[in-house]
Amino acid sequence: MIVSEINIKLTMMGQWGVGKTSIVNAILGKEFPVMYVPTIGSNIQRKEYKLPSNHIRLNIWDIGGQRSFNPMNPVFFSNLDSALLIFDLKNPKETLQELLHTYMKNLTQYSPDCITYLIGNKSDLIKPEDSEILLNNIRKYQIEGIPIIFVSAKTQDNISEVFSLAIFNFLKKIEKDSKIQQFVGISNKFLESIGKSKEDLEKLIINLDNIDPNSLYNKIIPTIVKKNVQVSNSEPLLLKEIKKLKQIQENNIDKNLIKENIIIAFKNNLSIISDLISNLKKAPIDTLINSIDKSLEDLSNLKKDFELKLDSILELESNELE
Repeated sequence: MIVSEINIKLTMMGQWGVGKTSIVNAILGKEFPVMYVPTIGSNIQRKEYKLPSNHIRLNIWDIGGQRSFNPMNPVFFSNLDSALLIFDLKNPKETLQELLHTYMKNLTQYSPDCITYLIGNKSDLIKPEDSEILLNNIRKYQIEGIPIIFVSAKTQDNISEVFSLAIFNFLKKIEKDSKIQQFVGISNKFLESIGKSKEDLEKLIINLDNIDPNSLYNKIIPTIVKKNVQVSNSEPLLLKEIKKLKQIQENNIDKNLIKENIIIAFKNNLSIISDLISNLKKAPIDTLINSIDKSLEDLSNLKKDFELKLDSILELESNELE
């Protein structure tokens, strides 16, 4: 049996400190971080899903949100299949405005066909008295036509389901757009593999037209309580005031840890290059030209991301000498 490989490029975008990396760690089964360390440029992680005749590789691009590292660079917005726009449920106004006025502009320009979701993180921190203000802010700053889902990276509530929904909807899209027999029914086969139904996934979406503050809170809390997830007693260090590298030093963030994360991300991204070349060898002849063009663009974007990482390390080193 020939097994077809499906690569999905999904990006995590949002302001620094909203929990993008924590969400990625949660879907990969890693521990919830006890300290906030900013992501520089992008860090690409993978999650694999194996079906009888298809292999799905989810390539998750975790994009740093620090303005000093220019997360608005167009290289982060190209060739996207899906995007999770992350905002902070404890700070909805500022983090939603950032998504609405900045990220969506580039996303619409460089990946107009990208399947997008608005993800409110830190639902474990919401209290009943927060519900009305939260709901008003979401209604005011929501991005029209984009589904809204609440998650908690800390308790892992709705985390796997959000990624499953993104994959399911992408598979439905290629079923519709592709004439390849092997893709027929693939979205339902994926649901069977994860033991979920379409209704299970779609009930994650918040319907702002039919919800009030009380029902909003009740929609968030029960699933979190049931999970009873063990997490560290140490709270992450929230660095809302970080604007520049110098402020990282003032807040006692270990710059060696930042550099270590950059190097790890660099190695992760190198493996993507190997895959791009390997996938070109497997591309059908009738789609080879398009595959080459797309791969060249991805390689160019990775090159620019590597340069950003190198510049960031050099800047960190320079600040240490001051």
